[in-house]
Amino acid sequence: MSTSDHPVARVLDAELAAKMGVVVTAVATDCVVEEIPTATNIQPFGLLHGGANAFLVEDAGSRLAIVNCPENKLTVGTELNISHLAPNRTRLARATARPIRISQSSAVVNVDIHDENGVLTATGRLTCVYITSSSRQPAQ
Repeated sequence: MSTSDHPVARVLDAELAAKMGVVVTAVATDCVVEEIPTATNIQPFGLLHGGANAFLVEDAGSRLAIVNCPENKLTVGTELNISHLAPNRTRLARATARPIRISQSSAVVNVDIHDENGVLTATGRLTCVYITSSSRQPAQ
């Protein structure tokens, strides 16, 4: 199955992801990679907006948590933290999510964000819990 055909590549493709210009480039149980353009996500000083970094941690981390979600459960984010390490003045931001710990009840995910030159510009952590549900379909 190609990356674009993977259900998790599209599960979070809601209005905000579309506005941010998310492109998912890799989906696996141990890694999710996605990119956004910086040109449409900058703050007044021409740098990638810090909120865009936070969005990338939440979005990529959630996709990884969903890939690992037990049957008949939903993924809900409970904690997000981010450290901005360097300005991003390049054309894209690439988020790579990797699990720190996955269990039957939760997922803790680390997300590193690099610019197009490979410079680490931000790093963050997302914690999600898995809650019981009769459906794994996202709310409409």
